[in-house]
Amino acid sequence: MRCISFDKLCLIHNLIYRQGTGTPEEFATKVGLSRSQLGKYLSYFRYDLKVDVAYDCYRQTYYYDGGDFFSVLQTTLCHA
Repeated sequence: MRCISFDKLCLIHNLIYRQGTGTPEEFATKVGLSRSQLGKYLSYFRYDLKVDVAYDCYRQTYYYDGGDFFSVLQTTLCHA
């Protein structure tokens, strides 16, 4: 991903942290992205930042599976 908006990262984190994302389509709308752009941001979270983000079909929300964004990021930065 070439251009990453810090504002979008924060908004995505807040929605995931509160488990208020909704379906992928609703999540993309809340963040102001297309579904494919949201997928790129989620891939960035998962593969570049090493944050475990999962989706619960029953509750229809994304959530952190393991540590949240900031604790994982702190661990990654301190051990890099």
